[in-house]
Amino acid sequence: TLTAADQFPYDAGKQLIVPGANGEGKTGEPIKVYIGSDLVITGYTDRVSISTAPKSHEVTIQGRGICQDLVDCSVDVTGVDGIVGATMAATSTLDLVQKLCKAFKITARSAVADLGPPIPAFTFHNGEVSSEIIERVCRYTGYLHYEDETGALVLDRIGTTEMASGFKMPGNVEQANSTLSMDQRFSEYTVVWSSVNNYTAINSIPAQRGSAVDTTVPRRRPKIIVMEGDGDLPDLGQMRANWEKARRIGRSQAVSLTCDSWRDSKGLLWQPNRLVKIDMAAHKMTGLKWIIGSVTFRKDSGGTHADLVLMPPDAFSIEPSNLHLWDRAIQTSLNPSQTPAPPAPTPPAPPLNPPT
Repeated sequence: TLTAADQFPYDAGKQLIVPGANGEGKTGEPIKVYIGSDLVITGYTDRVSISTAPKSHEVTIQGRGICQDLVDCSVDVTGVDGIVGATMAATSTLDLVQKLCKAFKITARSAVADLGPPIPAFTFHNGEVSSEIIERVCRYTGYLHYEDETGALVLDRIGTTEMASGFKMPGNVEQANSTLSMDQRFSEYTVVWSSVNNYTAINSIPAQRGSAVDTTVPRRRPKIIVMEGDGDLPDLGQMRANWEKARRIGRSQAVSLTCDSWRDSKGLLWQPNRLVKIDMAAHKMTGLKWIIGSVTFRKDSGGTHADLVLMPPDAFSIEPSNLHLWDRAIQTSLNPSQTPAPPAPTPPAPPLNPPT
């Protein structure tokens, strides 16, 4: 969002910010936003608002990165390679994302060398938007995905790159709010899913389960989580239990702060998914190295500030998910036995005249 003044506020033929004349201004124009010489957003204008009053004339431009088309638009089944009917598969997560992005002329890249396992054929829903499919696949393969400053869609893992400097109080931190919570944490996480085998079982907790224990919770607080079903990841239940524990520990710790600069000590803009050191004794936070979750660059009548939210790396771990959900007990019963039992011996024929 950018609020600016019109250079020619009363000349309808010279609308420089909104091309056009006589009320025929256009939106959807390509736009790039720079901070100094650093490109930060490549996208399109969504809305342009003009506000007039006796002592003011303002133009407000709102826009988003070019990946907005992945969020807004349904998958075009006729314009994506590899789609047969409503089914698609790919050699890797990057391959699938590139196929979906190509239809909108969007670049997709991976920030890590590991491209993950092949994507088995799965069915998407009619009218489903591309970002929903990308979200499902990235949960299956464990990737973060976000848009970079050029408008490309990036696949990444939890950040390991550290900024040149961090945040200190007193120092570059003007104000901060921190939170430590326990209300959403539990001592035991048990993830269960039902099978047809359990329809005759008396035990209310199915045998299919995964579990994790958080020894840092000061008292017993059990949590049972029911999954939608089993699927193509045989360890999904255990993965989900581990994720619940790590994610809740991470999200129970957070700090939001206002910094006096948009840049670190080397002049680089603060960037999400980057590690920073925290030294704020007043908040009982010293020697920590957390991830930047979000950054808001703010410049107004109060000066230049950066508002950031920081959390431990585990707070950004990816929730594991299957592409297919089925009952593994049924699937196993349908598979032919690899080691069939030997045929039972043929019993001897009864005598023709049995004794009375």
